[in-house]
Amino acid sequence: MICYHHEHSHGHDHDHHHHDHDHPHCHENGCGSCTACDPMQEALALMDYMVKHNTAHANELAQLAKRLEELGNGVAAQQVMAAVSEFEKGNLRLSAVLASLK
Repeated sequence: MICYHHEHSHGHDHDHHHHDHDHPHCHENGCGSCTACDPMQEALALMDYMVKHNTAHANELAQLAKRLEELGNGVAAQQVMAAVSEFEKGNLRLSAVLASLK
C-alpha cells in the first residue's frame, strides 16, 4: 500500500485568510503489502486530524460571531455561537471515541 498525505485548503475571501490541512490516506490497492499503514492506526490518525480540524473551525466561527456582534447583528452572532456550541459537543464526542480507541 502506498501512503501519502492529501492536502486541501479553505480560503476565506473576506480577509484572504488561507490555511492548509493535511491528513493521511492510503491507496486501496495493495494494502496487504504495507506494514506501516495499519488500518486502525489510519482511522485513528484521521479521527485525530478531524478533531483538530473541527476545533480550528469552531474557533474561526467564534471569531465570526464576535465580528457580527461588532457589526451590530447580535441575533446572527447568537446563532453562530449556538452553532459553535454544537460543533464543540460533537467534537467532544469524537474526542471520547478517539480516547477509547487508543
